[in-house]
Amino acid sequence: MEKEQMITVRGRGSVRVVPDVTQVEIEIKCIFDSYATAYQMADANLKDLKGVMMACDLSTKLPKTTRFEIEKSFRDEYVDGDYTGNQIYEGYQLRQHIKINLDMDNQLLAKVVKGIGEVLTEAEINIGYTVKDARPQQLKMLERAVKDATEKAQIMAEAAGCSLGAVHTIDYGEHEIHFYSQARKMAAFEANCCTEESLDITPDDLEGCETVTITWYLINKDE
Repeated sequence: MEKEQMITVRGRGSVRVVPDVTQVEIEIKCIFDSYATAYQMADANLKDLKGVMMACDLSTKLPKTTRFEIEKSFRDEYVDGDYTGNQIYEGYQLRQHIKINLDMDNQLLAKVVKGIGEVLTEAEINIGYTVKDARPQQLKMLERAVKDATEKAQIMAEAAGCSLGAVHTIDYGEHEIHFYSQARKMAAFEANCCTEESLDITPDDLEGCETVTITWYLINKDE
């Protein structure tokens, strides 16, 4: 019995999306004498952020904690520039990451960032851009990827004296799509001096890409 002939082609589909969300990410990393003190500070940080939200006429539910850790911290010991092989206990390190999604409004952004800089003096602030709902764009990328694979397969099959038959398999490694572009990173003392003009950022379109791998049966033209 003659072995069935097949062709496997990978297709690629991409899109460009206009961002509709400004994402403010806050990272706080500090060392405290005790676990309790670190935990109290983390709680105080969230309360301070809620105060910033209220001052900007925003919902206090906007700040979302994306990472929260309190762990013992150690540093390497050096004597005359040489590592001794020992570690020195420093205390309890708090690592707190918080995300705030805002509408595309530079005036509002400047007000929020300035408020954060005033109350969270140890914070590092990242400003980036994303989209509220990535799913419609993901579906569009998949559609384009399938069309791309099909067009390539048709050309190759024709060149080989065949035509495409039925689809045998479609392989798609599903994963979460993130449309994101970082625009600016600053320390709290810089944020404290922010103005609408200093954050007058026009973000570029965001890009995304999906791939699919499709296998077809081949039909010989003389059959």
